Amino acid sequence: MLTFDGAAIVYRQDSPSWSFRLFAIFLGLGLATCIPLPFIVHTDWLNPSPVLLLAVACIVFPIFVGGVFVLMGTASATELRLDPVTGSAERELRGPIVNRRDSFRLSDIAPPDLIMRDSEDGSFPILRLRLPNRSRIEMACFVDRADAERWRESITRILPASTKTT
Repeated sequence: MLTFDGAAIVYRQDSPSWSFRLFAIFLGLGLATCIPLPFIVHTDWLNPSPVLLLAVACIVFPIFVGGVFVLMGTASATELRLDPVTGSAERELRGPIVNRRDSFRLSDIAPPDLIMRDSEDGSFPILRLRLPNRSRIEMACFVDRADAERWRESITRILPASTKTT
């Protein structure tokens, strides 16, 4: 959600609900432990190599997929504040594990790129804002392309003149 707070522009991601977080963590831990366990118990080093390779795949893949679900359950929500009064941008990550605050100068931030992504419901606009530490924030909270263009222009106006040439 993009909003104005005085002269500043604030972007807030919705934080996942606790029920989703618990479900994703429960599912991830279940996948990472219950599926590989029979393969660990019943695999023997005396088995032929192809069987051992298949067993290793059946052990590693569920652990990887379970890790992705645990990562989804512990993901942080991002808040970005672009403040022309102070000339700085502040990004705050809020989550159950990672809570971090980073500050950047507005002059170090390039203007956002407008990207149209295709989906089953048609294309939708995304603003991609690259931050100085090689991370990026993708904002997909727009009604249509015109709404995204308005916000893109608002963000570009806040950035210092030196960054608008890129």
